[in-house]
Amino acid sequence: MTPSDFHTLGELFLKAAETHAKPDAFLSKQSGRFQGLSSAEALRRAAALALALERLGVRRGDRLALISENRVEWALTDYAALGLGAIDVPIYPTLPAADVEYILQDSGSRGVVVSTVEQLQKVLEVRRQLPELRFVIAMDSPDDPEAGILSWQSVVREQLEQTPKPEERFRGLALQARPDDTATLIYTSGTTGSPKGVILTHANIASNVQACSPLFHFDPSDRIVSFLPLSHIFERMLEYFTFWSGASIAYAESFEKLPQNILEAHPTVLAVVPRVLEKVHGKILETVRQGPPARQRLFHWAIRIGWQYARCQIENQAIPAALRLKHAAADRLVASKIRARLGGKLRFMISGSAPLSQELAEFFYAVGLPVYEGYGLTETSPVISVNYPGAVKLGTVGRVIPGVEVKLGEEAAGSEGASGREILVRGPNVSPGYYHPEENAEAFSDGWFRTGDLGSLDSDGYLKITGRKKNLFKTSGGKYVSPEKLEGLFQGHLYVSQLMVLGDSRHFVAALIVPKFERLEAYAREQGIRFATRQELVTHPEICAFMQRQVDESCQGLAPFERIRQIALLPSEFTTDSGELSPSLKVRRFIVEERYRELIEEIYRRPAPQAQTASLSR
Repeated sequence: MTPSDFHTLGELFLKAAETHAKPDAFLSKQSGRFQGLSSAEALRRAAALALALERLGVRRGDRLALISENRVEWALTDYAALGLGAIDVPIYPTLPAADVEYILQDSGSRGVVVSTVEQLQKVLEVRRQLPELRFVIAMDSPDDPEAGILSWQSVVREQLEQTPKPEERFRGLALQARPDDTATLIYTSGTTGSPKGVILTHANIASNVQACSPLFHFDPSDRIVSFLPLSHIFERMLEYFTFWSGASIAYAESFEKLPQNILEAHPTVLAVVPRVLEKVHGKILETVRQGPPARQRLFHWAIRIGWQYARCQIENQAIPAALRLKHAAADRLVASKIRARLGGKLRFMISGSAPLSQELAEFFYAVGLPVYEGYGLTETSPVISVNYPGAVKLGTVGRVIPGVEVKLGEEAAGSEGASGREILVRGPNVSPGYYHPEENAEAFSDGWFRTGDLGSLDSDGYLKITGRKKNLFKTSGGKYVSPEKLEGLFQGHLYVSQLMVLGDSRHFVAALIVPKFERLEAYAREQGIRFATRQELVTHPEICAFMQRQVDESCQGLAPFERIRQIALLPSEFTTDSGELSPSLKVRRFIVEERYRELIEEIYRRPAPQAQTASLSR
């Protein structure tokens, strides 16, 4: 099949299911092992669900909400809704009941499909406030007529009993869709306030799949493990791409079980966010640190040789014979063992959602696992630019994909810490607007979407992100500072797990830091520092002074007004459960600032010392 073979997502599903007749189009963990669902059976069940939804009163243009972790039922419900002409409204399963109520009410959803009992409970808690909600379908719960709950499994089974071959009618419904019809309404995760509903059409997403098809070669032998939220357009678009290519999709049981699931499913491609890579990298380094000195030296030699080899490949340079021999040994002794821990078949990873540090990227390239960083937003379906095989420049988010235009707007006023101009985008992937038209004026202008991100384009056409226009803050001394620039300095740091920069309207820049506790606890024991709890550890004067020295070293190359002068250590990580991270793992600054308001005020009551310079190993 060629990319031009479909214009809507319904066409994509029908043609891919019929062309790639394979027994394991989707895989999920059952009875202790990953078991496959064939493309034909996936089409049959999605078709049956679509007809059942039609019987429940869902019509073309109606909104159908979906609250679920990644699983095969998520995908089938999505394809059923798209085929019926409904507009699906994915909701992050980590959101609390109040946020679920807001989205259900704002979208005017007529029905909702949920996964677990926990997700069902959220809906039942707010159902009385949702007069437009007609039905609730639960994947993991039985029928409960009194509570108005329908079982997903029962709904599909009963429809198949009534219509043994639902595919024919489903095909007729799915082919009625037009490219400009709304396919989905996605509410942005809201790092700064209430989420906004983003309209994406069939043509928006289809164009993004088509534009990326020539850049990445997937075939039926490939397999991805799905674990990033399908409620986010990044993972969702990749799964459309995967299914269209005939590759298989295996659903992780949970984020906690991801390492084991990767070993079991043997993916060839993974979609990741930098936070995931940081954790993998950190565990590898900690394991090495605990080994004997000879093994540590071997590891660091192998990584150095691996990066020299990878850099020659990236820059299309001839690889010297001596380097080839060294690389063969380094790969056999070190890199191949790291790849084995990631399933042994991984070809590459695609990273998005947040900036990827060059140091982290170089490490994975060095062990033979290329990470192709890209850039996009919900409003752009999502890919705007991406590095891809044969076209890589680390430190950038790649070249703009075919069919999409990027231009740079005005220089960010006074942004000495975040030079660059706002990135504006135009193309078939760009949303027609927000669900509430009054929200469009600020973001859409003369056919261009204003991303709010700052960037630059180099002479080879590679796009570099330099900051976030709206996130720039001004110190009381009138200097503009980019939090992203500072926070990016600590990706992969030996002692820093998470960091959030402070300083808006303040007289100096400060930061809240979540340490890498295993590493910091080991340091404390080596120094004879006693502590009984993590709270005692992060407030110990010697530990605080040590961490400040680490921060000072990382900030050495910055302008004086940008340097982080004071820090406070936190005893626990930012998480989605606490609300401190958005579902796409971005720090929700307004929540963190509110939660730690007293601690932040205490930081700014301290005198601001001059930045120290220390000679520390990282």
